[in-house]
Amino acid sequence: MPATINVRPDGVGVLTMDSPPVNSLGTELVTSFKQEFPKLVNDPKVKAIVVTGKGNMFCGGAEITEFAIMVAMGPEKMKENNPVAALSEMMDMIDASPKTVVAALNGPALGGGGEVSLACHYRVASPKSSVGFPEVKLGLLPGAQGTQRLPRVAPLPTAMQMILQGNPLNAQAAKKNGIVDVVASKDVIEEAADFALNHPPAPISKREVHKTNRFMVAAGGLKSGLNTAVNAAPLMIAPRSIIKCFEAACSNKSFREGLQVEQEEFTKLVFSVESAALRHLFLSERLAQKVPGVDEKPLPLKKIGILGAGLMGGGIAMCFIQKGVPVVLKDAKQEWLDGGVKKIDSLWAGRLKKGKLSKEKYQQYHSLLKPTLDFADFKDVDMVIEAVPEIMDLKKEVFLAIEANTKPDCLICTN
Repeated sequence: MPATINVRPDGVGVLTMDSPPVNSLGTELVTSFKQEFPKLVNDPKVKAIVVTGKGNMFCGGAEITEFAIMVAMGPEKMKENNPVAALSEMMDMIDASPKTVVAALNGPALGGGGEVSLACHYRVASPKSSVGFPEVKLGLLPGAQGTQRLPRVAPLPTAMQMILQGNPLNAQAAKKNGIVDVVASKDVIEEAADFALNHPPAPISKREVHKTNRFMVAAGGLKSGLNTAVNAAPLMIAPRSIIKCFEAACSNKSFREGLQVEQEEFTKLVFSVESAALRHLFLSERLAQKVPGVDEKPLPLKKIGILGAGLMGGGIAMCFIQKGVPVVLKDAKQEWLDGGVKKIDSLWAGRLKKGKLSKEKYQQYHSLLKPTLDFADFKDVDMVIEAVPEIMDLKKEVFLAIEANTKPDCLICTN
């Protein structure tokens, strides 16, 4: 079962989301959650409830592959049978519990996972946990009540940073901003259970948005946040929809009216070309990491060739040498090569003079650097990194020369 329950001796019921690898909120987990959670609510032996995740993840959010089903349904059919509605119903169920519900954040709570935590009455976090809403990076917004809940607990600038830019907060920062109530110093479930037994239910849906957040909206704070988001990604349409949701949250609209705005904007985004492209990119990148049959371990890089002794090539050479890897540094003219080596030496010599580099290390670094004008000196390197000027004819010429003077399994890379 993707959601499992057990009742502790102290009367705290624990619901664990168990859907590897990240406890994503797919249909199976949401359905199971909605079946198991009422059992804890209705059990007279249960005094309070803790919601947590299996393993090192609280919840990684929605199952993105299921978004294709929404798109296939079409906007009109989705209005009749909205797959996101089941997730929103799950949030309502948690929120409306007559027994105190505490989220025990055993790891990252991202996207829908962050929304599950906000549906709980309180949040107790492990020191290594985090809370984030990365939906904007997929051209979306938090569609399971997140845009309406977060401004009710966090300062508006923080809420905008998290949802408009997709930046997560670690446990301590989340506590400082009112999102987390306690950062656990011991076992997170133990502390969450104790907290649940000693605090009354406090649903976020019943809270008023803080006056400061309302004042910031009236003063144009949302416009400033939108400008920042648009300047960072001019072609993204999600930030404008997110702003409409924040406006609803910080207006005179009720929590339910705000959710209606959220659903309208989410539906608009999920059918957009921009979101479809970003979701495709995200899933493609994940698949590219799991190419069937590719399980070979990379060979060690014992010697590196750098073509171009300028600022970039010299800097790359220094990085490898300072990690103990010998470097063959080549350029086309002696004066260019000498200038590059002189610049490298001046940087090392400056650190030597300040006492930040020992004489032995200084000498060792120089012993690992071989300046050359001859492509033939690349004959035994494991990788060549090209760092010549951005002139296409020149690049074609040097790549042919590199290929002719290196071993068959040498990696040829461009800066």
